[in-house]
Amino acid sequence: MAHEVYTRTNQAVFFARKAIASWRDAANSNALDAITQARYHREHALFHLYRAVLAVVHEVADRYRWPLMDVRTVEQVLGGDAAERFPGPELAELTELASMPDTWLGRLLAGWQHLQAPPTPMDSKPSDDSLIASSAVRSQDDWALEDAEEALQAIVERIGCYREGLVEW
Repeated sequence: MAHEVYTRTNQAVFFARKAIASWRDAANSNALDAITQARYHREHALFHLYRAVLAVVHEVADRYRWPLMDVRTVEQVLGGDAAERFPGPELAELTELASMPDTWLGRLLAGWQHLQAPPTPMDSKPSDDSLIASSAVRSQDDWALEDAEEALQAIVERIGCYREGLVEW
């Protein structure tokens, strides 16, 4: 394998596609462990999409020769003043997308933070008197398959635009 920065980005996108396809299959399955499989593939897709965003940041940093190659989290770059210290349209765009919670990147980062958070005990009291089990109610801030597909499509689109800028005509 080539030791280029873009290979890590390509790998992350490839495995994100695989995880999303497996998640879709598990969500449509009637198997006994379909819910567990769907949760696994959900986390797997979230991991690889987060990794793809980090790889894009590294790819942009490598292009401009910025000292960001040691960054290990997306939040270190997109949550701080990195866009001001390292001016570039790619980093500015990702920083702006990360700051808005209703964008694909904002939802991806929120899903990642939720995944990294320690487990919290669930309230065992049903919120509705007609419900028997409250654990069957899905939380509103759950990372959904549609979010993952949108994030993958947006990442692939951003990668294409960023790499097109690298080509000398």
